[in-house]
Amino acid sequence: MPQLPQNLSFTIQIKMTSDWHVGSGNGYGEVDSAVQRDHDNLPYIPAKTLTGILRDGCEQAAIALDGGKKTGQWHNWINFIFGDQPALAEGAIEPAPRPAVVSIGSAYLDNDLRDALKAKKGLKEAIAFIKPGVAIDPKTGSAEPQCLRFEEVVRMGAVLNADIGLDFSPYEPVDQTTKEIVYALILAGTKLVERLGGKRRRGNGNCEITTDASRDKWLRWFKDNYSDIEEPPSFNKEESADEDNSLLVQNPQPITVNNTETWWRIPLRIKTLSPVVIPKRTVGNVVESLDYIPGRYFIGHLHRKIGQSLDLNGAIATNQIIITNATVEIAGRAGKPTPFCLFGKKLGGGLSKGKSVYNRFVEAEPKGIQLKGERGGYVGAFDDEQLPDHHSIKLGVNTHNTVQDEVQRPTSDVGGVYSYQAIPINTIFRAEIRIPQSLKTELDQTQDWQNKLDGILRIGQSKKDQYGKIKISVERPEALPTQKSLKGNLLSLWFLSDVLLRDERLQPTTDPEVLRQVLEKELQVTLTKRDDDELMSLMMRSQRNESWQVRWGLPRPTMLGWQAGSCLVYQVEGDINPQKLAELEAKGIGDRRVEGYGQISFNDPLLTAELSKLEREDSKSQPDSSPPQPIASNSKSFEYARLIETAAWRKKIQDMALAIAADPEKREEILGLRITDDQSHPSMSQLGGLRSVIRNLQSPQDISKVTSWFDALKKTANRREKWDKTDDGLDKIRTLVTNDQIIWRHFSDINWQSIKITEDGKSSLKTELWAEAVRTLVDAIVRGHKRDLEKAQDNIREEAA
Repeated sequence: MPQLPQNLSFTIQIKMTSDWHVGSGNGYGEVDSAVQRDHDNLPYIPAKTLTGILRDGCEQAAIALDGGKKTGQWHNWINFIFGDQPALAEGAIEPAPRPAVVSIGSAYLDNDLRDALKAKKGLKEAIAFIKPGVAIDPKTGSAEPQCLRFEEVVRMGAVLNADIGLDFSPYEPVDQTTKEIVYALILAGTKLVERLGGKRRRGNGNCEITTDASRDKWLRWFKDNYSDIEEPPSFNKEESADEDNSLLVQNPQPITVNNTETWWRIPLRIKTLSPVVIPKRTVGNVVESLDYIPGRYFIGHLHRKIGQSLDLNGAIATNQIIITNATVEIAGRAGKPTPFCLFGKKLGGGLSKGKSVYNRFVEAEPKGIQLKGERGGYVGAFDDEQLPDHHSIKLGVNTHNTVQDEVQRPTSDVGGVYSYQAIPINTIFRAEIRIPQSLKTELDQTQDWQNKLDGILRIGQSKKDQYGKIKISVERPEALPTQKSLKGNLLSLWFLSDVLLRDERLQPTTDPEVLRQVLEKELQVTLTKRDDDELMSLMMRSQRNESWQVRWGLPRPTMLGWQAGSCLVYQVEGDINPQKLAELEAKGIGDRRVEGYGQISFNDPLLTAELSKLEREDSKSQPDSSPPQPIASNSKSFEYARLIETAAWRKKIQDMALAIAADPEKREEILGLRITDDQSHPSMSQLGGLRSVIRNLQSPQDISKVTSWFDALKKTANRREKWDKTDDGLDKIRTLVTNDQIIWRHFSDINWQSIKITEDGKSSLKTELWAEAVRTLVDAIVRGHKRDLEKAQDNIREEAA
């Protein structure tokens, strides 16, 4: 009996045995359909494509096992492995869809090859080529007009790797036999996948998927035992929810709140290991994403990791634990949403330019200068000496489609074409878990409770395949300041996250008066709006959030509040307790603070300083990293790397040959060709013969075929005379053909190092491509000579006319 892979995760290897095209849904320039490229601008197979094609392979096995039917026990196993497909259901769906137990990652090129290609733009382009196509009219058998198109296609021979994991937690407990059946059925599906991507029924996308060496053993075991296998485990949503709730402490006891105790922050560093979709809203068939990760996405992770050690329900109910939103990292700290009181000079200024920024809370509007409000992005810490760093996340967009089996095309019946906006891979976020001393003391009784929070997590939309994979790293706890000073009688307030408040009727509100009353109650002072006609005192915007309750499968109530970045200034009457200010900064205000809402900052230096005279020095560029090592001949990526390298060399040779051929002086220097009035030296018939004989030069062994042509030509007087007015053309051409270094001197302007990634690539390719380089240069020069001759003849005829 073969053994299951460790941790129920394994890697499959996909070798493309023909050119392939997994389209991005976009085009560029003359290209109608570009291939999908990853964050390093290299072709890859998206997890959604791979999941669909593997499911299709497993369904083929299920059809065979169910006696050719499209329903049956083995189709139930397919739904158990890959989850239900609500889009294909007929009529209303009452039960919740079953979740998938398999998660499939995107397939990428080998790491050695990726590292070698990252810094080589010319090679990234050479990995694919443009393939023309045209539609044929079935009636006439000829090309249809207006149907010529160009598609980008990746060269054959690529080997890509994808990670696959199995997670049976929604069905726990699951016996060992069930796990073995799932694994064996997936391996059977990989065996049946032969093609993937676009135009795969027309020659593109042929592939071979391999797994570990035990696949044949698993298939034999499956063959011997499949008749004794019963239905897969059923999915009971309520039972699953109860199972999940077992991690929670039922009927939590109220936690005693001590307002004087110290609060602690546990910093979290979050790195996206795949694109992440945090749904913001859906517009048409485009799902827009937030540029931050709300704190609520980490609550389930906390339950699973420390729920057994802490009354987490009680802590959440009494706001004794806060999880801040994860925002982009700036200088090792969480970026803060840009405050709305900052304005930049409309032309040539602003935070992005690092100059001409005005803080309208302390600076009057300058005369004669048009300002524009700073919106979006995040700012770093402010040091009173220069403007803070300003970062924003550039969200990517990926287009997908769902193919209907019957017509083998995307249709609206099964989802059609849709796009996800996503946070890019390798983006670093920062967040904090905040707890009071009493909870920390309780947690400290559990050994290594902080390290338990480290790990890999999947969040957001479409997290079962190529989206939502993040890595969480926890740092040592730090005590938060216990006091917050107040300068003068002004209190500035900056919303670091969205803030939700309710009025006296418990209705969501965005009335600033309610906020003032809440703060007055907390701080035990009187707050009034600052009275200054030249300065702004309130810059607030409302925000409406929609969200989704995954467990219930229902939308949550709409949340209405103030947008992060809102800020305002109050005039204070009375004495503010510095400890209370620090406590409010730690705990926040309003509803749903445990989910990241309600984070505020008092009297931040950025809101109380004049900024117009400050600028920001651009950070020094990072030193170039060491160049990657050439791919060795014994590497498994060597063959494909050499294929790409060869294609890049050919492109460079062709481009350089055309550039040389466009210059008459270069043509005369290399082949001795001349144009006198409307006459070619030698004649075009001689050049036609030269092109014909040069085509026979396929390798150094063919040199004699060309030199014999020169010898015969010199022996014939009337042919030899046609070369007399050239610049020693015959000898130059003979030297070009017989001296293997001459051609590379003509191509000395090419930066070969920029397209070199394999060991000994330069010397080997010079030998391999020598004959092709000579043919390409001679052919280009003759063509260039002919074009200029025709122009000269046309000019003379026009002058004569």
